[in-house]
Amino acid sequence: MTHESGAASRSLHLELLAPWPKFAERFWYDLPGRPGLGCFGTGYNSWGVQTNQKYLAALAALALDPATDVRAAGMSRDELMGRALAALRYSLATHVSGDVLRTDGSQWGHTWISALGIERMMHALDRMDDVLTQADRDGLRRVLTSEAAWLYESYPVRGNVWAESHDNVPESNYWNGAILLRAAMMYPAAPERDRWTERGLEFLVNAISVPADAEDATVLDGKAVRARHVGANFFPHYALDHHAYLNVGYMVVPLSNMAMLHYAYASRGREAPAAVYHHGRDLWNVMRRLVFADGRLARIGGDSRQRYCYCQDYLLPALVMAGDLWHDPLALHLEAGQLGLIAAEQRHNADGSFLSKRLGHIHAASPYYYARMESDKAVCLSMAAMWRRLRPQIPAAERAADATKIEADLAGPWAEPEHGAVMHRSPTRLVSWSWRAYEHPQGLIVPPDDGSLAEWSECLAGRVTPLGEQTNPADGRSLHTIRRHVQAEFDGGFVTCGTTTDGAKITIQEGYRAEDLVDHHVAFAALPDEHTALRMELACNGPRRIYLRDVRGLKLNVANDLWNDFERTWHHAPGSLRAGSVLDGEEQVEPLLSTWVNVDDRLGVVAVYGCETLLRYRTGTRRGGSPGSLLSDEICTSVRLGTFDADAGATLLDDGAVLFASVGAEATRAYANAGRATRAPCSAADARAMAADGLDGRRYLLVADFRAEGAAAETVDVTLPSGDAARSATDLAAGEALRVEGGTVRVDLHPGHARLLRLE
Repeated sequence: MTHESGAASRSLHLELLAPWPKFAERFWYDLPGRPGLGCFGTGYNSWGVQTNQKYLAALAALALDPATDVRAAGMSRDELMGRALAALRYSLATHVSGDVLRTDGSQWGHTWISALGIERMMHALDRMDDVLTQADRDGLRRVLTSEAAWLYESYPVRGNVWAESHDNVPESNYWNGAILLRAAMMYPAAPERDRWTERGLEFLVNAISVPADAEDATVLDGKAVRARHVGANFFPHYALDHHAYLNVGYMVVPLSNMAMLHYAYASRGREAPAAVYHHGRDLWNVMRRLVFADGRLARIGGDSRQRYCYCQDYLLPALVMAGDLWHDPLALHLEAGQLGLIAAEQRHNADGSFLSKRLGHIHAASPYYYARMESDKAVCLSMAAMWRRLRPQIPAAERAADATKIEADLAGPWAEPEHGAVMHRSPTRLVSWSWRAYEHPQGLIVPPDDGSLAEWSECLAGRVTPLGEQTNPADGRSLHTIRRHVQAEFDGGFVTCGTTTDGAKITIQEGYRAEDLVDHHVAFAALPDEHTALRMELACNGPRRIYLRDVRGLKLNVANDLWNDFERTWHHAPGSLRAGSVLDGEEQVEPLLSTWVNVDDRLGVVAVYGCETLLRYRTGTRRGGSPGSLLSDEICTSVRLGTFDADAGATLLDDGAVLFASVGAEATRAYANAGRATRAPCSAADARAMAADGLDGRRYLLVADFRAEGAAAETVDVTLPSGDAARSATDLAAGEALRVEGGTVRVDLHPGHARLLRLE
């Protein structure tokens, strides 16, 4: 390896990482009475173990790289390595096989997640042999073989597509299999080597596993896939229900661990077992379409954690591998984008940290968690830098000269019907709907090149909050019950319809309890014009008087934070408004005095019915991921805050809207002023219909039946708006042609279903 090996291709990674150790010094702790032992962060068990292991890998990577600017780090190479070795020795000594207690009085190891922190530090350990003492090497062997023995003897391989089974474990299957293979590779004289290898292969085959594996006769490493298959952890189209929602972020994590194991073999000049890559390319082919062109994950199912953190960070190792191993030029484009996201926040902080200004409040509440988040970015940058030094032939991460060509490559549909997820991407629109989102349901419609617009939380789902609504005690999410959902795809788009009950669990002190108070229906359709979506919503109270504290219709989230320089331009009928971010803690509702609005000439909304004026709801605080990480505004058809009551059967929300991606303000204004979208009367009380022009010059009709479950199918007469001269209507999903007679189209509908018709 030459002094300048791959230096240019990793220069930005090192530039971002180098200032961090100086900032990180405030979290360093020397263990009392134990000279030479110290830790980054709290030194506690669980995530505190990994926090320290990630830190030591990041500092070791800087110390070992001749291209590191030690002046920027504020520490010499010897000082950097000294910290790394002290943290390593603390980690080795406090393992259950060691003789030192951690700062919380415990020892770590022999758990389902022990292997993860080890894997995330090993890229540095693999290059540190020249600075390790024999005691260090013995300690590392002790820890690795102890973990491998425990996994082999005590920890089962499991798999199930549903999180509620408690057997949905794709990521831990991967990192636990990796530890077994790593121990077998590093210590070939160990008598358990062959047993560890076989069990490691079994874990890996059941990491990125799908139902078809149960019958797959393909031979990997001496056995058919089906012979090692225990259970599927991914759905057939690679949707993942981890943590009980469509978890795009955790779809990344096994790929990141695959990268760690891939480069462990590559650094030794050895070919990895085939099981290391089992379904990796298949999953990557899905994941590459779930990243905005600016490098941000397109979390179409939401996120339980802080925005622009954790799983977003671990996309970086996966991108390096995809560009190197699979020669995907998109990976280099996305890597450059992700580095840009990190750089923007680091510049904003101006102290070498990655998160101090936006998420400093988390440090005040939990130094344990805050140090973990800082170390995630640091270790991922160190991996990317070390692997690029190892493989100098990897091209530099840089934005593609022709982004349009890249977007064309990503265009098309993706769906996982059983999970209630559907997406369509084109060069001008990424549109999706997820019924089992983290805060279900959730929709998105955004230009695919700008992830800064997106904020996931209940986007496009509306909001009805009964007084006393309980949240999930584990993660704080709202408790909504999914009653039903259906979806159908067609060339260029999709249509979906479903019902949740808001107020799934109500407690009002002292003594009042209730369940499933409000039926909340949504029909959503992506038109085949690469710009437009239609959305209708109906929320009705159940058969009793209730109290509510928050009702918001439509609820299109528009992030407004540092990645767009804290400012958006809102165009609407009265003119244009430059809206800066406001962190004053005050909720505000601003009538826009307009039935249309366009944000930054990129994202448009036209209210069709149920709304005299659109409203801008301003949160005044960062929300999204407890305890809040991203500032966003909302475009709403109606907002009512504060406690109020509603009669039995009362209609709480009843609205329809047209949404546009990659459409400017003037086009949005012209669409609204020309009345190109109109509510269409229906013969059934619980049916809704809306006729709207697409931007392809065609006219469409969205019809939905919001009746309760159990009712029979019915024929709904939909009266087309005056002036519509259509003679027939074609169901885009079913291909059925319906006649239009006397300005009326008769549509057969089942309760909870919607149909999208093209009027001819």
